[in-house]
Amino acid sequence: MYGCISEGCIALEYILYPGCLSSTDQYQYELSVVNVLKSLNVDFSYAENVNCCGLPLRSINSYGWVYLSARLMSVMESYGKPCILLCNWCHASLSYVKKLLNNNEALMSWVNDLLAREGLRYKGDLKFKHIIQLLCEDIGFEMLRSSVKREFKGFKFSVHPGCLYFRPNDIGRPDDSHEPRMLMDLVKVLGADAELCLDCCGWAIYNTNTSTGLTLAGNRIKLASKTDGIVISCPHGGIMMDKNYEEACKVSGFKGDVPVLYYTQLLGLAIGLSPREVALNLNKSPVNVLTCKLGI
Repeated sequence: MYGCISEGCIALEYILYPGCLSSTDQYQYELSVVNVLKSLNVDFSYAENVNCCGLPLRSINSYGWVYLSARLMSVMESYGKPCILLCNWCHASLSYVKKLLNNNEALMSWVNDLLAREGLRYKGDLKFKHIIQLLCEDIGFEMLRSSVKREFKGFKFSVHPGCLYFRPNDIGRPDDSHEPRMLMDLVKVLGADAELCLDCCGWAIYNTNTSTGLTLAGNRIKLASKTDGIVISCPHGGIMMDKNYEEACKVSGFKGDVPVLYYTQLLGLAIGLSPREVALNLNKSPVNVLTCKLGI
């Protein structure tokens, strides 16, 4: 189903762009990614002189959004290596803008005139992948399976890929828009069972209607009440269901303990990293319930 290189990921070099939220509010995501990649012997370095992908600006100033995404891609193109992205929104933004620019010469010319002031140029040939996509396609299940030291046999997780990971399909998304399976399959390779949930985490409405956003997040947590936790792969889901766990549960009337963690945190535990090495100490949801079950 997925491709993978024959000798694991050691032969490839990547540029890592964590994005704004994963480097700040959801720092546990970036830390877990870095330590997992190092453990899997993935050769990577951080992209420097970068900026926000610009997507939060899209509804206010579409040209500003296009410029920010184009600048980011032009900086990363200069490395001549594929880029790893952690955020669904970043991946969607770059996908949107790449399609726009590569099909609109006038817009590309406008962008490059601005970029020239910094000695930059957008070429349109950057290859980028979401970390979940990279784990499936480049590293591959065989290597992941052989790296597992703590198998999650007997565990069941509710999988939450996040809306923009598989929609909209007209810009090209990492996973199937009708039946996204990547995150599900990655959880199963660790020995656990998994169920897919495509409900919104509430982030899209959170800043304009906080109560409704928290209700959506709380309802999503409630749906996972009979599982061992929710596995996510987007920092916006992390904010809504992990950082805002107590508020979301209170607003929705849910009383229970549902750990919410990033897949890279789960993977890190599976390959032998400690809870602190995957930064579970930064999570706000009751992740201690999971570590107690693991005896760590």
